[in-house]
Amino acid sequence: MKRHTLIAVDSVRTPKICSIGFSNDPEVTRFGPSVRNQYIIHYVLSGKGIFNGNKVERGQGFLISPNTPEEYYPDEREPWSFLWVISEDPAMRRFFELHNASTESGIFNFTNLYEIERVVERLTSVETGFSSSAELSETFLHIFNSSIASERTPQSSTSRLYFEFSVNYVKTNLHLSISVNELCRAIGITQPYLYRIFKEATGVSPKRYILDCKLAEAKRLLSQTDLSVTQIADSVGYESVLDFSKLFSKHTKVSPTDYRAAHRPIAITDKR
Repeated sequence: MKRHTLIAVDSVRTPKICSIGFSNDPEVTRFGPSVRNQYIIHYVLSGKGIFNGNKVERGQGFLISPNTPEEYYPDEREPWSFLWVISEDPAMRRFFELHNASTESGIFNFTNLYEIERVVERLTSVETGFSSSAELSETFLHIFNSSIASERTPQSSTSRLYFEFSVNYVKTNLHLSISVNELCRAIGITQPYLYRIFKEATGVSPKRYILDCKLAEAKRLLSQTDLSVTQIADSVGYESVLDFSKLFSKHTKVSPTDYRAAHRPIAITDKR
């Protein structure tokens, strides 16, 4: 749904995630010494191990930046299990900062093990893993929100992050019919909290925000493309072109066809 025009947001772009995985195999949960050209986050869920000479145990994680020497391996008696997130997107730098890891070791503490364990359950129960890059990014946001943001950043910063993540989620899923409940589940917060965040940031409810985004994108497509009204309805998450046309007419006071006629640029012909 949706591109919003109510306010300008200095937004936090969700990084593109290459992969999310889990292992408790000692042969898999060791690496190096070497370097990789990737941003990698590890969340230790059980046991313990060593990362660059430092002990890491359950409830801790470690960050690896591109082209940074790394070596890690599990403890012999209590080998660790961990979930990892891999990205090559420079936008991940911002999220690294928000983990508040030690500047010397790259190790951080995290909370809400239960939420990460739920992701592991999904990973280990679905053979095909995640179906799209958007799904990977959404899963990472959920991990981040539940385990880091609510505990490690000031309340005002946390609210802003949730708002920015919500905006990004809505834009990413423009073609879907997203309900407020679905948005809450994707971001990992309650509906009352989401409502409060949107009212403070935009003055409107999440439901109205999504509607405004739908309408703004529909107007753009009507005025700038040759897509049919049916195709535009589908592009903003409406299976029924009739429902879309009724909604558009109700809120803009003109039909999609009349809006297009009034807002299409006039072609200039060469009269030479």
